[in-house]
Amino acid sequence: MASLSEIKSTAQKCLTGAKNVLSTSKSAKELCAALEQIANLLLQSGDSSHFKDVLRITDLPSHDSELAKQEIHQSNYVHFLNFLCNILSFEWYGNFGRSQEGNRLFNKFFLEGLPQDALLVLCGVVQNSSPSFKQKKCVMLLEEFFRHHQLQAMLCSTCDVLPGSTICQSPTAGSSRSLAPSGQRSQVMTVLATLPDRMANALKKECSDFFLPDHFIPMVAKEILQTLHYVYEKLSKSENASLQFVSELIGRLCIQGHTERIFGVLLPQLLKLTASDFVWSRIANRIFAGAPERSLEIILEYLLRQCPWYGYVSRLLCDAVLTNSKINFLLTNKFLLLRHFADVMFPQNLIGYLASSPTRRHLILKVLRSVLSTWGDRSAVKHTSHSQHAYLTMVIVICVGHLNEAEKQKHKGDLTTLLMGGVEAHLESPILRVRRLGMVAAEIMATTLDPSGPKLTFECEEDEESRLLWSLIKPPEDPGLDSLIKEMDEVALVPDPRRPGGSQDPLDPRIPDALNKEEEEELDSDDDFEPYDMSHDTKVTKVKIPVYVRDCIDGLTARDAPELTEASLKVAEKLIRAKPDDLKDVSSQFAAILLHLEDQYNTDNFRYLRHSAMVALAVNSPLETSSYLTGEFYNRNYNIRQRMDILEVLAAAAQELSKPSDDGPCPTASMDRSTELLNPQGHGLKEEHEENWRDIVEKRIESKTRRFAKGPSKPAPSPVANRFAPMAGHFFFPLLKAYDSKLNTMDLLGSDFLLLGRLMYTLGIIMYAAQNAPVCRQMAVSLLDLIWSLRYHTEQYVRQSLMFAVSMVTLSVPAHLLVTDLQNDILECRHWLQDILERDPEPECKALAGQTLMVIDSTVSKELQCKI
Repeated sequence: MASLSEIKSTAQKCLTGAKNVLSTSKSAKELCAALEQIANLLLQSGDSSHFKDVLRITDLPSHDSELAKQEIHQSNYVHFLNFLCNILSFEWYGNFGRSQEGNRLFNKFFLEGLPQDALLVLCGVVQNSSPSFKQKKCVMLLEEFFRHHQLQAMLCSTCDVLPGSTICQSPTAGSSRSLAPSGQRSQVMTVLATLPDRMANALKKECSDFFLPDHFIPMVAKEILQTLHYVYEKLSKSENASLQFVSELIGRLCIQGHTERIFGVLLPQLLKLTASDFVWSRIANRIFAGAPERSLEIILEYLLRQCPWYGYVSRLLCDAVLTNSKINFLLTNKFLLLRHFADVMFPQNLIGYLASSPTRRHLILKVLRSVLSTWGDRSAVKHTSHSQHAYLTMVIVICVGHLNEAEKQKHKGDLTTLLMGGVEAHLESPILRVRRLGMVAAEIMATTLDPSGPKLTFECEEDEESRLLWSLIKPPEDPGLDSLIKEMDEVALVPDPRRPGGSQDPLDPRIPDALNKEEEEELDSDDDFEPYDMSHDTKVTKVKIPVYVRDCIDGLTARDAPELTEASLKVAEKLIRAKPDDLKDVSSQFAAILLHLEDQYNTDNFRYLRHSAMVALAVNSPLETSSYLTGEFYNRNYNIRQRMDILEVLAAAAQELSKPSDDGPCPTASMDRSTELLNPQGHGLKEEHEENWRDIVEKRIESKTRRFAKGPSKPAPSPVANRFAPMAGHFFFPLLKAYDSKLNTMDLLGSDFLLLGRLMYTLGIIMYAAQNAPVCRQMAVSLLDLIWSLRYHTEQYVRQSLMFAVSMVTLSVPAHLLVTDLQNDILECRHWLQDILERDPEPECKALAGQTLMVIDSTVSKELQCKI
């Protein structure tokens, strides 16, 4: 009996002889015979008797024959594939002529051998060869390789495990060996994950549609799905199986950016299969938990986004959050504190997954405490974006909604303590949306943790965001799997909205007569009379409405006379805009009364009426009113609300004064008529007579005149005096005099940053209103100095107000002054804005900085182009 070494030596001689024939012979018959001989020697799909005939060995036992065949296959198969690819050319392949046998035998080596070796050889040839017959033939073989489900055979071979071992074996006796544990395994995985890119780089515009990502990746996903069915059958028979290679391959595909393509096929089927079989849940758990760590974030993000209910997430992941440290970090830390998602489904699935099992419920309390601590941190409130903060609020509400009664009673004290500190930090924020988030979260948690206790209610307007938060208290219900699979797999037919199903045509004669009778009875009703319009009726009051300014002042200061005070406030604006002669004498007193006036009698539209009256006073008596208001702004005896009212009145008055007045044309524009006709009738006859002969003369002149250009078709606008120009300094400079002073009731550079930001907005508005005034340049210099001293303020609201002021300076000051007198200041502001654009943590500040830079660059570039 021949030994194994003798068999290998004999096989090597046969291979050498066959290679010589393939290299030198041009006979199709000889080439086919050589290929047939090597196929019986190397391919494991052949019969063992043919293997013995080739080696001329008859006394070799079947077990030794299979062992020898595997040894020869492993040592010579790859080398022979490379040999075939090296000799492959149009001339050599033409030796087969029209014989299909030669083509079949040649393809057989790549389609019936070891799939991983054939895949690596074909991909290497396609990448390393130039456009030629060889490259096209290898591309065709690759397509046939995948169409013959060789990928599925290779994946199934990686899933087989010997009893008591973790080494993968071939799926059937005598079939291909498994992938090598390190080198070849990594190469095959890399090739499969990057094959569309490799083919596109090698073939350029000649790339086949088969290898486009939209076709190739779903095909790979279907092969993976068939492999999972194979694993399910093995597990059902109590046989061991390994999903390590499949899981790593899915992770590599996701890293390459094919997450939607791969899970668009796998996820609907896994949801359907895990709904009724726990074995499939184990398979899904191994797939997700066994993926490479760097791909877990991509996979879990897609899973939490696409699953319509957290129960499906629980079936797919099981307790992976407890066994995999990377998954635990992602689900309890990164996805909650470091990232944010606009889709509400994401936090609902995440928190619901943690709360859906008794073994994971301790994590929901851990998550709630950590998120509440971050949510209530003052630094986080200041420096996180609104979208991130809204996401944290949603997570808190969802967590509270999943707590049971025992957990609420046990942890109510700790959670309430964390909540109160966070609400205080939110109420200190100058941004209305942030304050509303804090108030709504406090109301929801107080109602949920202690339903029978006193209700916490804030006077905040309900908006879409707050309604969304209230809707998240109740955990979502199972939407049903049938509708889900139908939505993922096929497009539902939408019925015609013009003819809804089951509705009856209104012109159908089969409509019952009873409906017509009811309509007739309704038409015969006596309730069809139109009501009187009482919207313009005036309310009868017992008090006399003031008609003079001094009477109005007395009415506003009257005690225990609510009707008189209300009537005086309602007519105050009208009386002021009538411009009485004594308005300047009482304007300061009137402004003081309106500024200190309080809503003691709950008057309708009190703030609007008071604000309108003060604006009218500042417009019609600007010098006296502005001097009083700007002087009182830094006084001690005012609260923040009154100081905000002063700024709002000054800004509104500046805008109104800067607009053209409708009082009449400027005196310089009016033309004096030197004469006036005393007889209107004679004037009419004379004018008619003049028009007759004038028309004739003008027509003659028009017919013989050549015009190269026509004058303006519209008359020139009448110039109007700028009412705000002489008053701009009185509105602006007094507001800058003591911004750095610290009072008992006001600290602009400290806790009252909201008032500081509003001051900067007001200065910017006044600056823009004074854009045509001579004092505009001095105002711009002073405002830029103030902006430069506050440019690194920690509050987002103040930084936004500073950028608004910079843009107002750019738009108000003439462009030639920006590039000459204010050149250094504008360059410094530009560098500061670029720094905000690169380093500021707030997206809103970055966006505003970019817009301000565009305004500066546009204004300066236009001026420089004009000079050139």
